[in-house]
Amino acid sequence: MRHAIITSLRDAGAEVTVNNLWVLGWLGQYDKLAMTRRIMAKNYSIDIDRNRDAILYVGDSANDAPMFGFFRHTVVRQHRIALFAEYPTPPSWITDGPGGAGFVEAANAVISSRSLQPS
Repeated sequence: MRHAIITSLRDAGAEVTVNNLWVLGWLGQYDKLAMTRRIMAKNYSIDIDRNRDAILYVGDSANDAPMFGFFRHTVVRQHRIALFAEYPTPPSWITDGPGGAGFVEAANAVISSRSLQPS
């Protein structure tokens, strides 16, 4: 079934990426980094090019590759290690926990690091 969806999207001229839960298709030459740059500037007045070291990015899909190459602090959840071959730049950290536990682990690491910073 998934193969048929991917084929149909590509036949319609869409870009396609696959996750363990979904198939994503879109029209146009966009990627997560281009849209993140746009959304962060428009909605939060954040220039990610100037603030790239202040952002932690957690991803788990092949279309996260531009994010892993751009941001300094990047995380992939442990169960997605097999995707490393699809990332030109690997993430800087791999969680021990899979799925949601991996996201919680990353969030807890950020919270813990804040308590270690001098005031």
